[in-house]
Amino acid sequence: MSRAHLGGRGDRRPPLFFVGGLEGPPHPGQPLAGALIDTMPCRGLDLPGRDGARPPLDDVRAMASYFLPGVLLVQPWGGPFQLAGYGFGGILAYELGRLLRGIGQPVAPVILFDTALPRPGQPPPRPNPQLAIRELARMRHLPCLWQGTCRCGIDHGVPLSEQGARIARALGARDPARYEDYLLASISTYTAALRAYAAYRPGPSDLPVVLARPADRTSNWGLPSQLALYDSRCLGWERAPVAELHLAVTPTDRGSFFADPHHWDLANLVHRHLATPTPPPPPGPTPSSPRLSSPPLASPPLASPSLAGLPLYGLPPAGPPPRTPQPTTEPGERTVSIP
Repeated sequence: MSRAHLGGRGDRRPPLFFVGGLEGPPHPGQPLAGALIDTMPCRGLDLPGRDGARPPLDDVRAMASYFLPGVLLVQPWGGPFQLAGYGFGGILAYELGRLLRGIGQPVAPVILFDTALPRPGQPPPRPNPQLAIRELARMRHLPCLWQGTCRCGIDHGVPLSEQGARIARALGARDPARYEDYLLASISTYTAALRAYAAYRPGPSDLPVVLARPADRTSNWGLPSQLALYDSRCLGWERAPVAELHLAVTPTDRGSFFADPHHWDLANLVHRHLATPTPPPPPGPTPSSPRLSSPPLASPPLASPSLAGLPLYGLPPAGPPPRTPQPTTEPGERTVSIP
């Protein structure tokens, strides 16, 4: 599992596992991790295949299953597991939560940041390398808008065909001799993720879901153009068979969603829904957690012996049916009843 680790070293508190979306590095959870650094460690998860070391996956459930061993390795003492994701990463976080519930683990409310569900019945997107590079470059520039300064180095006023090396570096390539290979891997991963996104339908669960979205989503900057996504107030999640749906609307647009001061509002949202007592220390060595600038660690194998025989995907544990949520009194947030 490619893991961009966000958080403090030697921290035994339950981390917030933050799943990145289609865009690749830099991890979109970094602004939030910075706001949470003194109170909650964050661990970043990225799509498999981006580094070219393994083939990409084009199925959401397969991606969630891929993340599972690493998540259990980082938090070996068990749940509650705290999950969040941005864009397409929110869908992966939700499915990872379903998977953890299927093996009997407690899961805190799953937090989705600007995650829209796909409209059903659309055909799978066709491979289009030129469009993939253009959209990856635009997605890479979105964090520059959050930071208030451009750090990606991509000039959107110049043909992208003349900026291959610059785009490769912006997307995370480090070896100039492998820039082309890195771009090809990025295109393959992006294309596979688009297919997975278009085909996705959320399965039922007893998970509460918190959807945080900007008030203004009229800009399509950083969105995949080949997908038809819900643009309703709850971005399609009002149709999902979840236990509870809490909607939090941030008074800004997509270009400043994680920018100062809004990322502090998002950090407060995380605290309201994920505040949990510190668990007892896990037995044995404590997994270390490098800081923001640390490189990704090596991924654990998917078929680890400790997980052999466990169901990769299952139904939620037996229990009372999902309850109808009551309206919340938090300013800027409300609970949506699920039919």
